[in-house]
Amino acid sequence: MASRYLLGLLGLALLSAHPARAAEPPPPIRVFELPDLQKMGVALYRQDLSAWRATDVLRAKVPDLAAAGVKGWIVEDDGKVAKVRFLRDIGQGLEAGYDVEVTSKGAGPVVEPSDRGLTDEERTMFAARQTAMANLPPSLCRAGYNSAILKDPDGEGWLVWLLAPSPAAGAIPVGGHYRFTISADGKTLERRDALSASCLVIQAPQLPPGAKPEGLFVNHIVSPTPVETHVFLSLLYRQPLFVGTGKDQIWVVGQGQIAPVQIKR
Repeated sequence: MASRYLLGLLGLALLSAHPARAAEPPPPIRVFELPDLQKMGVALYRQDLSAWRATDVLRAKVPDLAAAGVKGWIVEDDGKVAKVRFLRDIGQGLEAGYDVEVTSKGAGPVVEPSDRGLTDEERTMFAARQTAMANLPPSLCRAGYNSAILKDPDGEGWLVWLLAPSPAAGAIPVGGHYRFTISADGKTLERRDALSASCLVIQAPQLPPGAKPEGLFVNHIVSPTPVETHVFLSLLYRQPLFVGTGKDQIWVVGQGQIAPVQIKR
C-alpha cells in the first residue's frame, strides 16, 4: 500500500491550515499498536456516521429532541448493523427512548422499545460518556463535540472519544479531538489524551473541474504513529492522509489502514 502512494507525495495539493490557539505541545498520549488504532478508527467512523443518519431519521419524527427528553445516544455495532439507542429522561429517570438501526442500506425506521429499561452495560456506557463530557478542557476548538464509545482493548474499562466538528463545509477538523480512558463502572476518569497539538483545520483547495488532490498532508507530534482519528477522517472524507511523525517518517492512512511510506534516497 505504501509504495502505491509514494509517487503521490510529489503531487500533494497544498492546503490552507489554520492551527488555532496552538500552545505548548501536550504531553505524549497513550500509545496503541497499529491494528488497534485501525480498528478503533473504523469503529469511530461507523459510530459517527450511524449516529448522524439515525439522528436525521429521528428528527423527522421528533423535531424537538430536547422537549422529548433526549439526553444522548449510545451505539451497539456488530460491524454490519449499528443500533443507535437514544436515551431520554421524562421525569422517571434515564430510559430507552428510541431505537434506530443503521445498515449499508440506510437508517430507519424509528422504533419505540416496548421495554424501556436499560441494561447495566448500557447504563455504564452512557455514564462513561457523561464522565468524558464533564472532563473536557475549558478551552475547546469549537462547540458541538460528537461522541463515540468502545471497550478498552487493553483493560476492563471504556474508551470515549469526543470529536471536534467541522467548522464549515469542506473544512476537515484534523485537530481538537480527545480520547478518554474511563473506569469499568463509567464513573472515573483515568486519563485524558489530546490527539493533536492544536485545533488544526484543513480547507480543501479550489481545483480545476475533474481534478482532485492526491491526499492531505499533516504533521503529528503527540505520538510516534498516526492515531485513530486519522483513520476516521480519512474514511469520512474519502481520501488518504499523509502523516508526518518525525524528520524522516511519513505514514499513509487510507481505507482503514495505516502504513509507513518508504522513501527511496
